[in-house]
Amino acid sequence: MKAIAYHAPGDFRFESVPDAKLLADTDALVRVTRTAICGSDLHLWHGFPVPDVGFAVGHEFVGVVEDVGSSVRGLRRGDRVLASCTTGCGLCASCRGGLWSGCSVMTAGGAQNVFGFSSALPGGQAEAVRVPFADANLFAIPASLDDEHALFLTDILPTGYMGAEWAEVGPGDTVVVFGCGPVGTFAQRAAQLRGAARVIAVDLDEGRLARARARGCEAVNPGTTDLQAHVLERTGGRGADAVIEAVGRPELVQRAFELARPGGRVAAIGVVLAPFELNYMALFLKNLTFRTGLVNPQRHIPKLLPAIESGRLDPTEIITHRLPLAQGVRGYQVFDTHAEDVLKVVLQP
Repeated sequence: MKAIAYHAPGDFRFESVPDAKLLADTDALVRVTRTAICGSDLHLWHGFPVPDVGFAVGHEFVGVVEDVGSSVRGLRRGDRVLASCTTGCGLCASCRGGLWSGCSVMTAGGAQNVFGFSSALPGGQAEAVRVPFADANLFAIPASLDDEHALFLTDILPTGYMGAEWAEVGPGDTVVVFGCGPVGTFAQRAAQLRGAARVIAVDLDEGRLARARARGCEAVNPGTTDLQAHVLERTGGRGADAVIEAVGRPELVQRAFELARPGGRVAAIGVVLAPFELNYMALFLKNLTFRTGLVNPQRHIPKLLPAIESGRLDPTEIITHRLPLAQGVRGYQVFDTHAEDVLKVVLQP
């Protein structure tokens, strides 16, 4: 089958890879109908260390069930499904506690349980994917939704909502969101859904700031505006009730602590790859709550599907580029360089 395969940083290729197939009786085989390039995929593009090469990348995908193992109970051939980017067995203590990303079975021996980061769990930028523990990690797509409306439930929409939930955004809050990329966009939307009175969207990209303005946010470019002064002016000198870091930059995590009011809440949902010093006293002296971690889409999909079905949330607003899978490498190049006013690239096998 054809896929976008990893060979080295910056060296992804559209080529033939081994066909996906069932390996266990709890597996399902999914024919991919839509997949997308995520900001986390760019970590591989930039040099995130992986154990091998030649595997299909990508962890955001939807498709149709082609085959199921004998122990799969909730799915059958022909079902339209979306896959959680993080995989769990559904039965261990972590999964039963709602932390599928910490599944003791899928992460045994230090294994990666996110699609598309090794040949042990090849990704969805391919014609087909094997999904382990299918009953725990696949969700039926309602007939009322097309593939693109369901696609981002696999990762970035739950991630953005998780940020708003962890920051305890509620009615009347002033919320600062660092980043107007796909995850930042959904964090902004989630804050609005949860009743925030003011969402301050922060980015250096004027095109992305314009989009944030159009979705009802206050857009601030910290390169041209004193961000702290702006937040203090908007909050009567108190600071933001909640701050969400959706970029993955250590300095922005620290900045979030500065912008939050005493007793405020900070959530970091961007992926920070390098170790950095955490200013503990900034948290301690202001009595801040700080949360971070890996998303568990299985927890959020049931909440977010009704919002999409009802029309309160339209995830497709972030799509700027639709390309055939064969042009996926060009999609990476465009996404990496912010060319062509890109926000989100969707690929079709």
